[in-house]
Amino acid sequence: MLSLEQVNMLVLSAELGSFSACARKLGKVQSAVSHGISSLELDLGVELFDRSSRRPTLTPEGERLIRTAKALLAQSYEFEKIAESIMRHEESVLTIAIDDALLMPNIASVLKQFSLQFPYVELDLVSTASPDIIHSVANGNVDIGVMFSEIEANKKVDFCYVGGIDFIAVCHSSFPLAGQRVFSESDLAPFRQIAVRGALKKESQALISMTPSVWWCSSNYSVLELVKQQIGWAYLPLYLVQPLIENGSICKIDAAFDHKPWSIPVDLVSKKGAHRGPAYQYFFETCKHAFSL
Repeated sequence: MLSLEQVNMLVLSAELGSFSACARKLGKVQSAVSHGISSLELDLGVELFDRSSRRPTLTPEGERLIRTAKALLAQSYEFEKIAESIMRHEESVLTIAIDDALLMPNIASVLKQFSLQFPYVELDLVSTASPDIIHSVANGNVDIGVMFSEIEANKKVDFCYVGGIDFIAVCHSSFPLAGQRVFSESDLAPFRQIAVRGALKKESQALISMTPSVWWCSSNYSVLELVKQQIGWAYLPLYLVQPLIENGSICKIDAAFDHKPWSIPVDLVSKKGAHRGPAYQYFFETCKHAFSL
């Protein structure tokens, strides 16, 4: 009967160039490897190695099978590792919703660390506006939400404040607001604002719109593109617009009521009473420190 040990002997013998080298690699005597290869050939009904010379070489039939043999060993390894993951009670899938304004380099670093720590946990990463995240978590569709804090409480959800990120008002360098001193919110009324809200038509209470004329996006990156097209002005994360401010294509609006950037608080949210496996706990604890860097 075909065995993975024999398949491994086939692959190693082909890669190392001899049965003796394969035997040394496996810690076996050469006769055991020779017997294993011969048994595999009998089971398959195919001659795998040409033994007419001093060093055995793969036959054409062996060349056809070696690629599949390597894939079979890789699948076997994957099979064993997933079984070990199950034995550690790791989740099969973890669903995380993140406001796209929070997909910063430090969060990307957290995700990379997670991939190394839990290579056999499937991650479903959802990017959506903060007002939609809390409802997805409460409904059980999302395990962890990374979002801007909401004033409205939800009894089905636990909140964990982890820090904040800075937002500033910006416009294109050729937009009418560029270079103007804005003394009050009423001075912004004549100009279209580009703002973010979710599918539920709700905007974040920490970033509520300020003008009567608003265009809505579900993504901060979409907002930025509209600002770059001089369609309107917007509040955007400082880290996102800083390179554009430095090259002069975007400018900070000189607003008297914004003496400093708005530091918008960030929460991790999770459903009350939900199962919290090792992958969940690792991501939650690692992410807690990402906004304090």
